[in-house]
Formats: sequence, C-alpha cells, structure tokens
Amino acid sequence: MARRTGPPAMRAKPAPAPPDELVIDFDRYVPTVLSSLVAKLRANANAFFPKAYGVSLAEWRILSFLRENEPASAYDIWTKANMDKAVVSRETALLKSKRLVKFAPVHASTRNRIEITLTSAGIALLDRSFDEILSRHDNLTAGLDAQSMRIFLRVVEHLDSRIPHMGDDLVAGGRSVHAPVKRVAGKRGSPDSTR
Repeated sequence: MARRTGPPAMRAKPAPAPPDELVIDFDRYVPTVLSSLVAKLRANANAFFPKAYGVSLAEWRILSFLRENEPASAYDIWTKANMDKAVVSRETALLKSKRLVKFAPVHASTRNRIEITLTSAGIALLDRSFDEILSRHDNLTAGLDAQSMRIFLRVVEHLDSRIPHMGDDLVAGGRSVHAPVKRVAGKRGSPDSTR
C-alpha cells in the first residue's frame, strides 16, 4: 500500500536584500579630511617643539608672529594670528616667565594696554629654529611641484572664503558631482529595512 504524502513542505523565501544606502564618505568629506590632517600636524609639532626648543607649538607661533609684527598686544595676536584668546593669554605669560618676551605698558592707554615684544633670547630661539622649520616644511611638501603648491593654497583660500556659506540653502540641481557620499550594502534589521 502506497504511503500518502502531504503537500510538499513550504520553504520560506529568502528575504530580499536591503537596498544600498547612501552614507557620508569621510575619506572625501573636506571638514573631516582637514581636521584629521591638522590633528596629525599639531601632534607632530607638539612632540617636536618642546624637545627641540623648549617651547610649545603655540609659544613658537606667538614668537614668530612677534618677529614680524612686534610690538603687539595680546589682542593683536589672537585676532591676526587666528589663535584662541585664552591660549594667547596663557602662552604669553609662559613666554614671559621664560624670558623670551617682555611686556611694557602703553603710555596714555585708557585700557591699560600692554605691548609684547621679543627679548634677545626670543630672537635667538627663532634664529636657531629657522632653518630646521624650513627643512621640516620641505620634508612635508616633498613631491609637490610649485604649481601643485599654488593650487593647494588657492583651494585652501577658497574653502576659507566658503565657510560662512556652509549653511546656505541648496542651489537648484541638488547635490554636486563631488559630494562626499558612497553606497554601502543595506543592513538587515536597520530601521530603513522594515519600510
């Protein structure tokens, strides 16, 4: 007698793969690329300057600013050298304690303004560091020709001018062709995969 069999077992169909999703490509997202580069440059300089010259990167930047612009007030330094006000206040005090700068009151100033100038020791430190700083810069930019450097500096200047416009409304036509996005395979269980 033949055995009766039921209908063939129903096999569950595999769920369709979630669609690809667009995500930010942080390898091409300009703010992240620049922030990462600056962080690496700052870490390298913060390891170099104290060991080689006994000053921090911020202190060296202030000394270099004064070499070109002295006498200068703390206000001049933080506004023209694009440095944080608190950093300038702290670092100029440290430079004074190291006898690399000196303070002098501005006569007849209604705001008790102080002018900061380099001491002979501050000038000597800059003189000692000058060739090595240029060498470090050459090592950083090695492999780039003069045209590449001009383009790089022009791009940086352009980006600097565009920062105030980052919150503007999108222009007609939507996303640019070089928008920093990439496609990734959709993830099962993500909120979008249940739609």
